Amino acid sequence: MNHRVVNGLRIVWVIVTLWYELGVFFKSVSSCNWPDAVLRSSPHVTNTPSHVLLIADPQILDHRSYPERGPFLTYLSRLVVDLNLRKAWWVALRKQPDVVIFLGDMMDGGRIDMTDDEYEDYYQRFNHIFRLPSGLPTYFIPGNHDIGLRASSLFSPHARSRYQSHFGYLNSWILVANHTFVLLDAPTFVEEDEQRVKSGHAYQDWTPRHGGPIEFVTTVARGENQNYPIVLMSHIPLARTSFDCGPLREKGTIRPGAALGYQNTLGKEATAFLLETLHPSVVFSGDDHDYCENYHTSGWRGATTRVREISVKSFSMAMGIKKPGFQLLSLVSPIHGEDDQKTLADVPCFLPDQMSIYLSTYIPLLLVSLFIVLGSNALRVHTLPPKRSRRLSSPHPRRGDDASEDRMTSLPQPVSVRTPKSGSRPQIPSSFVLFGRRRHIMCFDLLRHCLTLCRTSRRLNSEGLWFGFLRDSRDIAVFPLTVFVAISFWITIT
Repeated sequence: MNHRVVNGLRIVWVIVTLWYELGVFFKSVSSCNWPDAVLRSSPHVTNTPSHVLLIADPQILDHRSYPERGPFLTYLSRLVVDLNLRKAWWVALRKQPDVVIFLGDMMDGGRIDMTDDEYEDYYQRFNHIFRLPSGLPTYFIPGNHDIGLRASSLFSPHARSRYQSHFGYLNSWILVANHTFVLLDAPTFVEEDEQRVKSGHAYQDWTPRHGGPIEFVTTVARGENQNYPIVLMSHIPLARTSFDCGPLREKGTIRPGAALGYQNTLGKEATAFLLETLHPSVVFSGDDHDYCENYHTSGWRGATTRVREISVKSFSMAMGIKKPGFQLLSLVSPIHGEDDQKTLADVPCFLPDQMSIYLSTYIPLLLVSLFIVLGSNALRVHTLPPKRSRRLSSPHPRRGDDASEDRMTSLPQPVSVRTPKSGSRPQIPSSFVLFGRRRHIMCFDLLRHCLTLCRTSRRLNSEGLWFGFLRDSRDIAVFPLTVFVAISFWITIT
């Protein structure tokens, strides 16, 4: 029976491991497709849509991320989160995007003051997790965890230059399907806007910092691509009058707030400057970690327009949300003269709840499995006949023994035999002499035999129970652990 139990649990664990370590990731993205159908519904669309994959806040951990957990738990957390990021990235790339854009906070400690060698190792770890197919255009915008926000002794004075040498420009724009993507350095924009506010100048009177975000935004708005639809990318969400985030948000909302190293939203004047200068068709942001769909109002060409902003979910399981995610954006080139043409559409994709898998699947299944293994071994040991000597197996004395006992005299035993040795247990008499014949007390014999058998059986059964329990647990665990290691290795090298 034990063999069948072990094999059955092996099969269950292998199936569960395959499904929850790989299958659920495929399932989560298989039902999430590029929103091309929305664009193809227009009779004017004849070209194939371009596809942009948006990734927000992967924020890969380092040894400083959880100082309260201690070195071992911090290292274990990093391994678990890195593996989850690898699997999520592996299935996200199965969507075969044409362009990838990271919306900031690539590394949790990218802004921290560290040696160049340590930063290089950190950056290479990011590249190893997010391996890119050859020739896939990839762009980054800085987040507050990448370059810092406001001065601090904890932040590296070289954070911005270090970011530029590894990830690219702080501010840039690209053209995708005749849409201008404005990639804004939001943390530096916040700092420059604070300087403007302290000086008491309005935007039209402010002399922009050379090479800064305000100068960049003004240049893009006056550039040759101003007639194309603009897609604004900002790590920090825009200010808002409504705090409704829609039904896809897990909890709470995005509210104004700021402290050392972060700011929840841009200022109201800064938001108005971006909307009225760029007139974006849509805004994508990050930083908040949870999904949020919000609308802003902007005046353009004498009319009030609504601008949709999407705060993309964090790609990491370690950012305080149950289900990480990413965004799929489809675009088609606008047709001249078709002002009402829909040229872009997006859809969120949600990844599995990794913590729920651990807490609601693996741990309960582990407890049930241990209970089954313990129960099957207890049943096995209970039905196993204990080893007995021939004499102990028969409580009745043999006939020859009776005859020899009859011939015994009633003389008392020598003192050396009668007196027990110091420290030895006193023996319970099992016979007595009456009228010159030795008489047996059968109940004492039976009691002594029972006590001996119980002690022997308890010792043998106890050893067999725990040894079998540990052996069976090991034999079961080796199969799912092998599958887990194989999947992890496969995801790492592919």
